[in-house]
Order: sequence, then structure tokens, then C-alpha cells
Amino acid sequence: MATTKLQTIREHREARGWSQAELAFRSGVSPSTVYNWEAGRFEPKASQLRKVAQALDVSMDAIDFEGDIKKAAA
Repeated sequence: MATTKLQTIREHREARGWSQAELAFRSGVSPSTVYNWEAGRFEPKASQLRKVAQALDVSMDAIDFEGDIKKAAA
């Protein structure tokens, strides 16, 4: 399910009906790491981003971090 619309990690995850724990499992990170990405506390490392994008079946460029940070600040 490839998409060209720029979306946050949370939007991509929720579009698939996955919990943070599900994305974490599929990406090889902890659920708290996914929580921190979505909260805008930090961005994934390149190696993590590659795994997240593969799990979500999107390109790495399709993930919007600026939106994550704006939502966390709002």
C-alpha cells in the first residue's frame, strides 16, 4: 500500500489500524521509541526510518516529521 501523500508516522500507523506496539514490533524498536517519535521528542535514525518505512510500505520521503513536531507543540 504505497502512498505519495506526506503523513506523520502516527497517520501512517493509524491508517493501518496498528497500535504503537504493533509498529514497534514490525520495526524492531520499543513501543516507547514509537511514542517518542509521534510525540515529536526525536526523529528515527536513518536505519530505524528505513525499517519503519518498510513496515508501513511507504518511502522514507513519505514520512513527515515536521508535522509530528508541530502536533506535539500544539
